[in-house]
Amino acid sequence: MGGGDVGSAFDAALARTGTSLTSRDLVAMYPSQPSLVDNSPIDLERCKSFDLFNADPAKARDEMEKKREDAQKLHGAEFIRQLKRSKHHHPLKKNRQFDFRLTQEERSTLAATGVVASQRMQAESFAEIYYRLYTDDLPVYVTTDSILHAWHRSFDAFLVELELFLSPLLDKIVSSTLYQCKTLLSKADPHVAVAMKDVDNFLTVGLSLLRGETPSNLTSLWTALGAEKTADVEMFSSKRTIDFSLFKPRGHYTKSEALKNYFRAMMWLGTIDFRIAGGENQQDDLHQLLCAVVLVQCLQESDSLSDIERADSLISCLVADGNLGADSLSAHELAKLVIPTNIASSILSKLGPDRETLLLDLQQQIVQKGLGTQLITGHPLVEDATAGTTTPTTRPTSFALLGQRFGWSSFIFTRLVYDQVLQDDTKPARRIPSAVD
Repeated sequence: MGGGDVGSAFDAALARTGTSLTSRDLVAMYPSQPSLVDNSPIDLERCKSFDLFNADPAKARDEMEKKREDAQKLHGAEFIRQLKRSKHHHPLKKNRQFDFRLTQEERSTLAATGVVASQRMQAESFAEIYYRLYTDDLPVYVTTDSILHAWHRSFDAFLVELELFLSPLLDKIVSSTLYQCKTLLSKADPHVAVAMKDVDNFLTVGLSLLRGETPSNLTSLWTALGAEKTADVEMFSSKRTIDFSLFKPRGHYTKSEALKNYFRAMMWLGTIDFRIAGGENQQDDLHQLLCAVVLVQCLQESDSLSDIERADSLISCLVADGNLGADSLSAHELAKLVIPTNIASSILSKLGPDRETLLLDLQQQIVQKGLGTQLITGHPLVEDATAGTTTPTTRPTSFALLGQRFGWSSFIFTRLVYDQVLQDDTKPARRIPSAVD
């Protein structure tokens, strides 16, 4: 992702405002305009349709029955029978069922502020509230939150359909790539074989999560996954702290086992990244870059590159903000660097110093182009003890098979917690954002 531009723009804005801005300073920068609204209490009795909402349902039914009796005397019983059977609207068909009257306290709040939320009248959904109003033939004020709710429900349903479509495609991609990895592993030299075994383990866990199976040879990692807590595990031949609570299904993913499995697999393939530059140890970075090259080569030789690009594109269309894609280097981006130029095959075939030179050149090329620049923190990062109190911990350059999409809300909240917040050259221990952020 070209997220470096976003990060640079944010850093420039922060440099202009400084890190000592208080709430008073912020209010002074954006002063409120004088209100043009009359703040005197509202006379509810003069408000259009308030009498309808404030009517006693029992009295309203009695009054309507009286009107129907008068109409029957005037037009006859057949007129009333046809009117009740008609599909067309008619005032005499009204039949109040629900009580929308406000308490005295609620009326006072409405008169003072122009709005009141009555917990007594809550319903299971917006649709239920609208149905009650429709049934009682009362005026309707359509709010933006109800429209957004309908949009969200529609989007959620569409997303479920898409994910159930993507699940078998993902199974095909991971299983065929894993098979190719095992094939290459059997004839690889020892150093590359270590990287291939790491990729094998990575794909095995992803496929096991997707299928709801338990891998037989990764017991400790699988136990940590099941515990759904933060734990230190070995990943790509080095120690890593992973927040396994992220793998607990939530939202619509709890509706079926297939969706639960898909969620866990996508969290694994999206958040377990290959940290290819800017880490604590350059040799670990180069090893994980080698792992990433191995993975891309296996995707290429298993004819899965086009499938992973298609899946990645579909996901970005739905859940990425601003067309910025994933918050990491993608398989397609890395493939463009190493496949057409045969760098991947050269790296896998070279020995010792020659391979390291190729990896260093590739690493430098990725960093210089700003590829894989992370803007959002997923799993916990170890704070750089040498950075002091004035420099936030830098995220490593990252590659992921199906990286998490860039989202403005995630980016903003990431910048509002430790250790990204700076105040008077210190890092406040602000672990979670505020509800008013």
